[in-house]
Amino acid sequence: MVHHRNFQRDGAMTGSVRRHLGETRGLAGPRARKSVSLALQGGGAHGAFTWGVLDGLLEDGRLAVEAITGASAGAMNAVVMVEGWLGGGIDGTRSQLETFWRRASFDGSLTPAQRSLLSRMLGF
Repeated sequence: MVHHRNFQRDGAMTGSVRRHLGETRGLAGPRARKSVSLALQGGGAHGAFTWGVLDGLLEDGRLAVEAITGASAGAMNAVVMVEGWLGGGIDGTRSQLETFWRRASFDGSLTPAQRSLLSRMLGF
């Protein structure tokens, strides 16, 4: 077990414990090199925006999420993220987040034909 100590400018010590040097903990894919803790904000539109950020972080794969918390829409993202991870790792997490936010949005109430027409009208 390795205990990493980091000293801040004011002399305060922070640290984390890892079983092996370089090991990451938490929701991590094979490329993860660093563990982070996330605090997700609330607010409906912020939650949907956060979904995109989380999706990008998960797709990149270099960060492991060691702890996650949130308020309001952020809490929903946290729960959906963990549920997806338990059901299918990174791919399950990305899929669960997309399914949740598509169902919560206007887009989720459209048929595939309506969604395609709306996308073409909006230039997507």
